[in-house]
Amino acid sequence: MLWPGPVQAAEVLWQIDLRDDGSIYESLTMDQSPGFDTREWKQLEGGEKFKLERKLENWQAYQALSQSLPIKAEIKNYIVFKKTSLFWEKNKSAGFLQAVTDSGQGQLRIRIPGAIGESSADEVKDMTATWELKRLAAMEDGQKLLAASILDGLMLGVTLFGTGFLIIVIWFMRRMKRVNNLIQERYSLENIGQEEDLDENDDW
Repeated sequence: MLWPGPVQAAEVLWQIDLRDDGSIYESLTMDQSPGFDTREWKQLEGGEKFKLERKLENWQAYQALSQSLPIKAEIKNYIVFKKTSLFWEKNKSAGFLQAVTDSGQGQLRIRIPGAIGESSADEVKDMTATWELKRLAAMEDGQKLLAASILDGLMLGVTLFGTGFLIIVIWFMRRMKRVNNLIQERYSLENIGQEEDLDENDDW
């Protein structure tokens, strides 16, 4: 879904990159030094802009931080894919979010390695959804940010291998059954008896 109005150039760029393995890379780029404690971040040196970054193992680790976006993640695992839904939790980390939005106009970009279906973003392009930070701060509690389906490459490979192996086993078993039936027909007791009668007639 696209909201009216273009996404403007930002003084603050907040980016969350969800990786295939479930880990999270987060970066915050600003034109000036932020007015909040940065101990939970790693500061990148060099460049004209002030940039912070951090890497988290999963959403549980992210949500345990004192300085994080008020986002709740719901992940449903299926056989070869998982569905990830992100919701806005208005009252969580409100002070930190306010400190960032007060630093200037900005954007949040969430990149997810899958097909984005539902979204409340201002712009969705390829696998990236973009919101204006000030509009995020005004969102209702529990509003869905996005929902995306992500293929599990490992499970897909295991499933394909298992299916192929099962097909080969079934084919082999059917082949063996057919060969066994042919052997039984050829060397059945009835056929053996007929051959003995023929041998006796030859002796006379």
